[in-house]
Amino acid sequence: MSFTADIYRKIQADIAQERSIPASQAMRKVTESNGIDIVFAVTVNSGMRVAYFSIAKDSVQRPFPKWKGINIQIVSLPAYGTTSLFLALTQLPLSEGYIFEIVVEDIRSDLAKASGLADSLERICRVLAKWKDFFQSDKELLLPPEKQQGLYGELLFLKECIEDMGTSSVLHWAGCNDETHDFYISSNAVEVKTTCKQAPYYAMISSEYQLDNDDVPGRLFLRFFALRKSQSSGQKLPELVSCIRELLASEHNMLQHFNVKVQKYGYWDEAAEHYTTGYFVREEFVFSVEDGFPRIVKNDLLSGVADLSYTVSIAQCGPFAIEKTKVFSLLKGGAVDA
Repeated sequence: MSFTADIYRKIQADIAQERSIPASQAMRKVTESNGIDIVFAVTVNSGMRVAYFSIAKDSVQRPFPKWKGINIQIVSLPAYGTTSLFLALTQLPLSEGYIFEIVVEDIRSDLAKASGLADSLERICRVLAKWKDFFQSDKELLLPPEKQQGLYGELLFLKECIEDMGTSSVLHWAGCNDETHDFYISSNAVEVKTTCKQAPYYAMISSEYQLDNDDVPGRLFLRFFALRKSQSSGQKLPELVSCIRELLASEHNMLQHFNVKVQKYGYWDEAAEHYTTGYFVREEFVFSVEDGFPRIVKNDLLSGVADLSYTVSIAQCGPFAIEKTKVFSLLKGGAVDA
């Protein structure tokens, strides 16, 4: 649970127990080490959250980046006996509380890096502008379950690549860019698929191009993970993200590339605590996609048939299985007899 979410839970508990509640809002103040005050509040009657961030007295009124679900204004808080000004973010009815908390936590984390009060308003506005752009793009703050699972599978393979081929493997990951294949390594390509269903396993193929190697100069491989989901244990998506960041810690440039790509995929650190599904790898396979592999490709289709999706039985792919060590040898430029 984030610092912000924890404070709001405590304020809500105070309200439930009718302790230390002012006339309209229950509040708690936190002062960062740089002197910036943040006041967290919950409106008693409506339960709507409010966050107040102290700003310099000479701050001027300006248009603030905002979106449906919040109200923003400059106010004072005489209840705290200070003449400081505060930028107030107020959650509006019919908006999600956890989304408001994520935005506030992002602002709080950024303000902790500020040099002081003079820097606070500019930092707040930058964070607000980022979230305004996000919400205007109609993206979801949390990846839906199938995309969570898909990202987890791609990151499993990326971790293997980093451990075997080095940190520059991040540059080969194309899954965030809606490319035909998830990884392009030299002249080769790798498509990653997952399932959380029990055997017999099937891979969901989303187009007639996904297992078509006509546009791949080298080899095309299918990396398949059979997973088990759990709400009580297993590795969660944020834990795998953190694991990869640790592998990239010494390579700041590659770490930046990774952070941009994982966010482009739709994963936001601020929402990490809301990813509660854990995964176990039941079985894993690598297949060489070549002539005779069970698939549908563009040249197989009659004129006018397109935008195809289908499933492939993993049991039928057995003759094309290849050892992972041999695959990485090839991806690194070695020769493979497969």
